[in-house]
Amino acid sequence: MSMTAEEIKALPRTEEGIFDLSGLGEDAYAAAAEIYPVYAAYETEVNKKEGYPDIMAQMRVWDRKVNADFTFANASAYVKLLLATIQKISPEIYENYRELVDMFRAAVKRTLSEYDNGKGAFDGQERACVERFCAAVKDACSLDLLLAEKYQMCF
Repeated sequence: MSMTAEEIKALPRTEEGIFDLSGLGEDAYAAAAEIYPVYAAYETEVNKKEGYPDIMAQMRVWDRKVNADFTFANASAYVKLLLATIQKISPEIYENYRELVDMFRAAVKRTLSEYDNGKGAFDGQERACVERFCAAVKDACSLDLLLAEKYQMCF
């Protein structure tokens, strides 16, 4: 799925104010992980960061949604969504950048506390979800958002 920023901005909204991604596949979190980084990149590079308040409002809704229905599959897609968006948001707008990083870290921490068996194995979880989660953790470590020595279960 590849959409332009104009197509993304034209998407209908849900009652909660987030983009309605129901027509883009069954997994809304995976669709969001494709959509929001493009939207953030557009707002950063073209629109002079004017859409950041909208991005942040939507990310807060996603944060509430994932925490209300916390499953490993949702969490793995959500951390991918956050990391991809963080990479497109300007750190110069520190409050927004930091809030996203804090959401990311909290989601990783909760995911590990609920699903890691302490030995670095996510027993009973779909392999694709484990790979998606660990890829996001590895990338976050390489970006110095997480300390690699604390997340060796993903290496």
